[in-house]
Amino acid sequence: MLVNNRTEKVPKLIRSQTERIIDRVKKDGDNAILYYTKKFDNNKISKNNIIIDKKTINYFAKKADIKILNSFKLAIKRITKFHQKQYPNNYKLSEKGISIFSKWSPIDSVGLYVPGGGASYPSTLIMNLVPAKIAGVKRIVVSMPCKDGKFNPYIMAIIKHFNVDEVYQIGGAQAIAALAYGTKTIKSVDKIFGPGNIYVNEAKKIVFGKVGIDLVAGPSEIVVVASKNNQPKWVASDLIAQAEHDIMSKSILITDSYEFAAQVESSLKILKKGLTKSDTIKKSINKFGAIIVLKSLRNSYKYINILAPEHLHIHSSDYKNIYSKIRNAGAIFVGQYSSESFGDYISGTNHILPTGGSAKFMSGLGVLDFMKRNTYTKINKNGFRKLYKQTKNMAEIEGLEAHKLSIQIRED
Repeated sequence: MLVNNRTEKVPKLIRSQTERIIDRVKKDGDNAILYYTKKFDNNKISKNNIIIDKKTINYFAKKADIKILNSFKLAIKRITKFHQKQYPNNYKLSEKGISIFSKWSPIDSVGLYVPGGGASYPSTLIMNLVPAKIAGVKRIVVSMPCKDGKFNPYIMAIIKHFNVDEVYQIGGAQAIAALAYGTKTIKSVDKIFGPGNIYVNEAKKIVFGKVGIDLVAGPSEIVVVASKNNQPKWVASDLIAQAEHDIMSKSILITDSYEFAAQVESSLKILKKGLTKSDTIKKSINKFGAIIVLKSLRNSYKYINILAPEHLHIHSSDYKNIYSKIRNAGAIFVGQYSSESFGDYISGTNHILPTGGSAKFMSGLGVLDFMKRNTYTKINKNGFRKLYKQTKNMAEIEGLEAHKLSIQIRED
């Protein structure tokens, strides 16, 4: 239970419904978009306003509270400063007659999907827009559903702040299909980013290969490592901060004290009372929460590397011995004041992270996800003479005669 990724096989009905939506968008283009937008979002639009004009963006952006918006702007500054350090360097290796070098360049166009149903997160849009801008992506497209003709003012304010010109009021699997295959109104993109519901995730899996995708995000998760000399309420608050995302969120405590474990469990029950999502927290903790008690927290790294959690928070004075052995974790927070919530919003790191154990082979979103690398080779006659015999040998042993010929034909 602790190591499974909680992602059961997608029901055949959802898979077939998603495929049907994608096929209809590929066939009918804008007409399919209008049909599904009315059906799923109760938003009757025409071909003329699939794209959201500047006037509408400005209208909703003005509804944002200035003080709260300033908090988002501070986050943008901090996230930008951190992500600028990720910009890669080109490099070149040269020897007599042979030059090889590597060059990074931005992806030409990306589509950023913003959910607008059960949850709408302006912070996630920032986490995508900042690295995309730093990477130098020329065409950035935002697509989001407009439930009942209403938009989140903070999302609109962020779109305005980043001067995004291409914004579409469509959501769901139909938006993913439009971004991947294009319509008369919407030009296709090269890579799609952003979270969504089960239909959006399934659509991203289906269109992968035609376009790139960031990842298929699963339910949120956190492992908290806390020694007995910590504040049980603080530790409990870290656990429920993840549990409130979804009833399938995973919140796990690793500690060295049964007494402390009991105190945290008691604090969980007290703290969730009165919270808007207390029922979600309760269901999440009951089904996917766990407490592991060890003799020594120095061995906690073994469990962490197996679980490969999206978030790891270490409440221990011995954090250096634990941290040094961690290989698999999306984002790591150290110290009792380092709430994971800072990472979600304003510390500067990215909160789009691998889930379901995928931290074993993936990293959190960053600038490189919006870039691609080309390699270049230049060989003159001297370099040819240096390598041609060995290349012919290798081609011959693999039975690729045309490869051998392309070398042999250039010999003096």
